[in-house]
Amino acid sequence: MFQLAVTCLALSSCVYLAAANTIDTALHIDDEAAMRAQFEDFKVKYKKQYDNEEEERRFRIFVENLKDAKRMQGEDQGTAMYGMNKFSDMSDEEFEMFYLNPMMSENNSSWPEEYTWREGDERLENLSCPRKFDWRRKGAVTRVKNQGRCGSCWAFGVVANIESVWYIRRRRLVSLSEQQLLDCDSWDRGCKGGYPFNAFNSILKLGGLMCWRNYRYRASRGPCRLVKSRVSATIQTYRSIRPHEDEMRVWVAHRSPIVVSINAAALKGYRHGVIRPKFGRCRSNRLNHVVLVVGYGQCGRHRYWIIKNSWGVNWGEQGYFRLYRGENACGINQHPCTCVI
Repeated sequence: MFQLAVTCLALSSCVYLAAANTIDTALHIDDEAAMRAQFEDFKVKYKKQYDNEEEERRFRIFVENLKDAKRMQGEDQGTAMYGMNKFSDMSDEEFEMFYLNPMMSENNSSWPEEYTWREGDERLENLSCPRKFDWRRKGAVTRVKNQGRCGSCWAFGVVANIESVWYIRRRRLVSLSEQQLLDCDSWDRGCKGGYPFNAFNSILKLGGLMCWRNYRYRASRGPCRLVKSRVSATIQTYRSIRPHEDEMRVWVAHRSPIVVSINAAALKGYRHGVIRPKFGRCRSNRLNHVVLVVGYGQCGRHRYWIIKNSWGVNWGEQGYFRLYRGENACGINQHPCTCVI
């Protein structure tokens, strides 16, 4: 059975409540009438409207996406469930352009040497860690935001990191402006993608970030409207973290949430659970999405990272997802980093 709707009751536990619309996709994927009914449910749930020609095109994309979700379901080695979600009428090309990171996808070799962890850099060694840890429970994580149809995950991941570290150091949780980075970062490409190290360097150059309410998100690039007298948070620098999951876990448990760049191949059809992709399905040499690790845990034999995304609360586990920890899944260990305040 391939469950298309299961609600997570505890984001960092193993408890789930099965909803009524559990379906057998082995029967329904090849049944056009049943798929038409599913598509009608999708349109109602996500408030979709199309003209006649566009509706037929979107229906065909919907069917292909559910077929791909079924393949993912068959391959996944964790507890993840795949199926219908807010992206089910979107082609792979549209998804990559609007919700991933085109600039990073085009060139995974652009990470500068100074951004890469080197022997001699600070390490957190010989520190014990709790079995599970979650910065949300400490009040150190802002609400899940929504980047919209704009490839600005790079800005959201970096800003989320600064929000959390600012709280840990100053005991003030402030929602900061991603739009400021879209408008004022001259190294990145706004909605066409960017890199965390460019974003951190831009914030240093600009003198900090304004708060969200004073520089609201528009999901498009415009003129820089920074007012330096209204900056709400500043950083001292940023740094790379040793690209090893044990070191990343120590950093999360003892310091702060961290920024990671991943391959998002498993996320388009994701609904909930621990993603543990089949080897080769989510290669580490194709990073295309920037997110924030806020904690970690374990569900039976499945160890996982708790990751804050920027696709709104109506995706995944109320805007979060969990990724298997211990196999460098989807390249999560390639370029972990954080600001320093």
